[in-house]
Amino acid sequence: MTSRPRAIIGASIATLASVLVLSACGSSSDTAASSSTAGDGGALTVYSGREEEYMEPVFDAYEKQSGTTLDVRYGDSADLALLIGEEGDKTPADVFIAQSPISQSYLDQRDLLSPLPQQVLDRVPAKLRAADGDWVGIAGRQRVLIYNTDLVKESDLPASVTDLTTPAYRDKVAVAPSNASFQDFVAALNQLVGQDKADAWLKGMADNGAKAYAKNSAIAEAVARGEIPMGLVNHYYVLELKEDDPSAPVAAHRFPGTDPGSLFLVATASVPAATPDKQQADGLVEFLVSDAGQELIVAGEGEYPTATGVAPAEGAPSLTEGDYPAYDLTGQTDLKAIATQIRESGLAG
Repeated sequence: MTSRPRAIIGASIATLASVLVLSACGSSSDTAASSSTAGDGGALTVYSGREEEYMEPVFDAYEKQSGTTLDVRYGDSADLALLIGEEGDKTPADVFIAQSPISQSYLDQRDLLSPLPQQVLDRVPAKLRAADGDWVGIAGRQRVLIYNTDLVKESDLPASVTDLTTPAYRDKVAVAPSNASFQDFVAALNQLVGQDKADAWLKGMADNGAKAYAKNSAIAEAVARGEIPMGLVNHYYVLELKEDDPSAPVAAHRFPGTDPGSLFLVATASVPAATPDKQQADGLVEFLVSDAGQELIVAGEGEYPTATGVAPAEGAPSLTEGDYPAYDLTGQTDLKAIATQIRESGLAG
């Protein structure tokens, strides 16, 4: 696969149980292998907000299956979405993969995406795709509080993410303000509790000494070595640490009920409207939600599959019980405003 250098530029589901039940009961057919939209040679340009480490095996498999050459530009999801917005009908991107649903919503709201074929949409439950069919979820993850079990007693864990602004957690919590998942969380918080309360929480975290890191993996590693007691990350970072070192003193705390801290998010894929290779681009997205594509994505990061009929990775925690905060994945989103909101709180560092 030909790959450009990594770019320097730069949701939950109310009834998640039903999503997983659908996954268990749905068809297991691998649609990409036989679909009329599968790639047939040629080349595609992909903008990927998901890291090369996780996506390269998926892209390699698609290149071998389809004969299509992929030219991939990696970068931050929000930065790439803003870039596509600036490029407009001149964007070279044939497919956009985002770690964050709000990045796709940003483009969808500006009519810069092309509707996906129905057979692609049918692979994913309605709650994990855009209502207008312009993007689909390709992987799911839950927000959790990772904590060092040598430094934090289970009885001292917060009941709500909002408790992290209290004196008991002063100078003890890590966040990744520029990370797409944290920005998704803030967008959801705005929707769930209102922007005034979200602003107060962000400022409260800054005033309470929350420490900013560049990304989730840096937080997880810092917690594991005892540099900081706890941090807000996606669930699979705990799985990765435990896989590398079963004795690592870390665990995941899931905020109960509909607390915003237990947000469930999806990574997404779309086809920009400007692509001259619509059929081939649709074929790549279809592969991403096929059995083969989903199994590769799940194996790469311990995320949850979005397509029906594909089981979660072994060792992934169960999310089949309980309620989760209701977040409109396709809600109005201003990426620049979210970034400004976080920065003005003092968290961006």
